[in-house]
This record gives sequence, structure tokens and C-alpha cells, in this order.
Amino acid sequence: MPMLNIHHLTTYSFRKNVSLSPHRLMLRPREGRELRLLRHEISISPEAELTWSNDVFGNAIASATFQTPSDSLVVDSMATVDLTASAWPV
Repeated sequence: MPMLNIHHLTTYSFRKNVSLSPHRLMLRPREGRELRLLRHEISISPEAELTWSNDVFGNAIASATFQTPSDSLVVDSMATVDLTASAWPV
């Protein structure tokens, strides 16, 4: 059973401070019969309030709400998954 570490980093830079609207983040791997999520962390700069929900397909969606203007936005996501799928091709 291979374990994978997935790292996703997105960085935006702006010329001056901007007010950030709410963002929808779909970065958490969806668990299933052949994939088990062992760990998942999201860090966001500037600081944001995260609320979680699921869409109709079972995907976890984080909504990030920002309180302070910023000249950059950094979203850093780390996940560790355990795969039990058969080797490709089946």
C-alpha cells in the first residue's frame, strides 16, 4: 500500500493591499474505497476563517473569509494519503 504526500502551494502577489473576497478551496482529497486520507492541513496567509462543507459529489470544500487587506495571498495544502488501488494497468 503506497503512501503519498501531496503538497499544493498557490501564491498571489498584488501591487498594493487589496480586500480579499471569500474563496472556495477544494484541496482535500476525497476518501473512497481505494484512498484513505491520513492527514490534511491547510495554512493560509493572511489569516482566514475556514468553514467546511460538502458538495453533492462528496467533495470537501473550505470557504475562506478574510478580515484584513493584504498585498499577497498564500494557500499551502499538505495531505498524506494511503492508496490501496491495484497497480495500473489492471
